[in-house]
Order: sequence, then structure tokens, then C-alpha cells
Amino acid sequence: MKQVYEFASHSAGTNQGLLSQLVVPRPVAMVSTRDATGVGNLAPFSYYLPITGDPPLVGICFGLRESDRGTKGSYDNLMAAGDFVINVCSEIFAAHIEDLAKEYPADIDEASLHGFTLVDSHRVSSPSVAEAPAQLECIVHKTLSLGTARAPVVFVVGEVLCAVIDDSVLESPDLDHPLIDLHALAPIGRSGARSFIRAIPDAIYHQERIPYGPPSFKGQPFATESHVAV
Repeated sequence: MKQVYEFASHSAGTNQGLLSQLVVPRPVAMVSTRDATGVGNLAPFSYYLPITGDPPLVGICFGLRESDRGTKGSYDNLMAAGDFVINVCSEIFAAHIEDLAKEYPADIDEASLHGFTLVDSHRVSSPSVAEAPAQLECIVHKTLSLGTARAPVVFVVGEVLCAVIDDSVLESPDLDHPLIDLHALAPIGRSGARSFIRAIPDAIYHQERIPYGPPSFKGQPFATESHVAV
């Protein structure tokens, strides 16, 4: 037996809570920015995805602050600067994600408060987290207002100018054919409520993608049907 949940019959918060538990695991964008006075900002966002490879685009959804219904500091900063940095949320951030998600006053540098170091980036004005194993330096490509009056969000599309990758997470130094060592990267994903997912070795498996081909003789099973496209 299956239950039917009607989204129109529930509150925005309840709807988002259910989506957050079913659309899993989600990558976490640890976004670093800086305001006009030089104060750094570091905050996690799990409504985040890659969009295209040409141009290289990523998207992040920004809602309002729960405390005062104002815009988030990260959003204000990236719109003013026109750029931002996505630090890959790896094991170094694991114990700090929920603390970094708090709504701190604007004059608090969350990175420094939690022991992280903001350093100059290569292509954008926003800073990067020195301790993160990889960063995506982005400029604001486009914004799209979504949601409703009770739950407005802005979808920010960023164009990635460069990726900065620590040698420790590269399987090979050949950046013409980059391969990331997922075990070394140790990314943290978001699940529902306050649950997170680690990419531990036992949880990672590899599967070849074999192109479809018709059977070579009558009665031969399709050998490729067990290979799931991802």
C-alpha cells in the first residue's frame, strides 16, 4: 500500500521538508563571499546542482532568513560582488555544517569563527576556504525569482571560471583529463531533516556504462540491461 501526499494541502515548510527527505543525497555548496567592508561569509546550501558543461553552469537556491524574512548574507554579497566561490563540502566541514547554517549577524565572519581561513581566489573577488580540497570560482550568470509570496526563493546560476583542486584529491596530475579520487575528496551530502551522508569507501561503487547493442543472435539476452544509466 502507498500513501498519496498532496503538496497543495500542506504548508510550504512541510512540503520542502518532504522534498528534502526524498531528493537525496544532495551535494552541499559551501559558499564563501565577502561584504563591502571586508567581512567574510561562509554558509552551506544543499539545494544545489550542476546545470551544463558549456558554458559550465551551476545553480543554487537562496531562500529568505527565517528570523526576519530578510535576504541571506551570502546572497547579498554575491549579488553586490557579482561572484562567489563554492568550496566542496568535504570531511573538514562535517562537524560545522549546521553551525555555519546559523543566521549570524552581518559583522560576524563565520569562517574565522569556526577555524577556517579565507584566502584570495584566482579569478574572482570572493574569497576561498584555504582548507577545502577543491573550489569552484563562479561569476553570477543569471538569477531567476521562483517560489511564492509565502516561500520566495531566488535561483542563482553561476558560471564557473575555474576549479582549484588540491593535488591530494587528484588521481592524476593530468588536468587535460582530470579524475577526482572520491575517497580522498571525502564529500559530505545532505539528506532530510538534520541528517548527512558521508562518502565512505564501502558506500562507493563503480559501474561501467556500456552502449546499447542488439543481440548478435536470436535468443541471446541483452547483456547491457543490468547497467543503470546515471
